[in-house]
Parts: sequence; structure tokens; C-alpha cells
Amino acid sequence: SVSSSEELKAEFEERDYFWPSEDNVPPVAVYPMPADFGSIDPELRKSLFFRAMLPIVIAENERIEAQRRQLMMALDNNMSESRRLVLITELAEEYRVEGDPLAPETWQELRQRVDTVPVALALAQAAKESGWGTSRFAREGNNFFGQWTWDASIGIAPEDRPEGATHYVRAFKSPRDSVRSYMRNLNSHDAYERFRILREQSHQRGTTMSPIAMTVGLNRYSERGYDYVEEIRNLITANRLVEVTAELALIDPATRSGRRELALR
Repeated sequence: SVSSSEELKAEFEERDYFWPSEDNVPPVAVYPMPADFGSIDPELRKSLFFRAMLPIVIAENERIEAQRRQLMMALDNNMSESRRLVLITELAEEYRVEGDPLAPETWQELRQRVDTVPVALALAQAAKESGWGTSRFAREGNNFFGQWTWDASIGIAPEDRPEGATHYVRAFKSPRDSVRSYMRNLNSHDAYERFRILREQSHQRGTTMSPIAMTVGLNRYSERGYDYVEEIRNLITANRLVEVTAELALIDPATRSGRRELALR
């Protein structure tokens, strides 16, 4: 927690953390965004925004990677039957998969859902949906992905909400909660089935997920459809997000070895 953007910049530089990052990423979480974030130089804001969001996105992906490894062990029957049942049941609940936890259909759906989101894609959507961290909902509710709710107790009423509309913009306790909810949304909502199919196809081909190609699966993320998809693609390309994030991982704070550890829990 910092009082100004300059203080945040100094904190990052003290950790030799710059943008683009030339090394692995320190396990830091920033919130709330500095109060002066909306009034600083746009290039500095962009740099600080990406550096603030990147460790959280990587940490959530590493959490999902750990879940996927456990899932594969369970499906390969490399654990006790009781532990296997508990694990599959827990993952099915988290990723909203219904049905018999030991049925092949459930396993196939879990393989498709328990998977990571390209870092470049998550950063581009966070930038777009939060106005580079300056939106009211990012500032007041740690919401960086424009997610809605119909529960007033966990939401913020939009000032320009149409008459008769009952939705709220979801408020989160921290930016990491927002990232986790965003990834769960892509991994479980029916609207993003195409996104998940494209990701699974890349696994089957043995290729790395292409963030640009996978934007096609986001045409229902916004009412603007494929115009929105094109905006996300342009953000990824203009900021070289695929190249910048391709090999980055969290630095193990104990050894600073750069091993892929779940450093944020």
C-alpha cells in the first residue's frame, strides 16, 4: 500500500522491477492503486499498471497450474481412491461442473476448464476494463475486469445504469480476488466455451496458447462483440504483451532462483 505513484515507482525500482521486465517477477501485490493514479503521465501509469497486475496474474495462473497437475494425477489414478474423489469433487464445485465426479464426461469437462489464462490476454483485458486502473470500480471495488453481480451487498451501483436495470458492478476485497474471479469466469461460464475449446485444441496440438487467437473466444465478454475482440487484440499488439510476458514467472522470495513457485497464496 503506497500513498502516491512516485512511491510505487520507487518501491518497484528498489526490487529491480521494471517494465518491460527483463527478469522474473517479484511476488508483490499492490492495493489500492495510488490515489493520484489518474493524474500522472500516461506512459508512467501504463508501466506501473502492468507491473502491479503482472505478479497477481502469474500467481493465479500458478495456482491453477497446481490444480491441473493434481487433476491429471487423479484422472491417471495416481492417488488413493478417497483422495481422488475428494479432489475431483472440489474442483468440479469450483469450476461449476455438474454430474458424477467419476464419470468420463465430468473428467473431460474438468480437463477443459481447469487451465490457465494467457498472461498477455489478462493484462490487456484488465487495462481495457479498468481504464488502466483509473475507473471508479477499480478504485472503490478492486474490480479490474468489469464483472457484474445482482447482489447489492457485494456490488457498486453504476451511475449510468439504465432505468429498470438491476445489476451492480462487483466489488472485491483485493485486486487478486478480482483476477481469481475473472479467471474462474472464463473457465466456467457458458459464454466462454469457445475460448476453452480453442485452449484445449492448442494442448492437443502440443502448441502454446496464442493470446491473439484466443481473443476470438471473448466475443461475448462485451455487448460490442467482435469490436471488443479487436480492441483487446490491438492492446496486446501495441504493448508487445506476448513477447514481454512469454517467459516470466514469480521469483521464489526465499532463494530468488526464479523457480515457478506459488509465492502468493
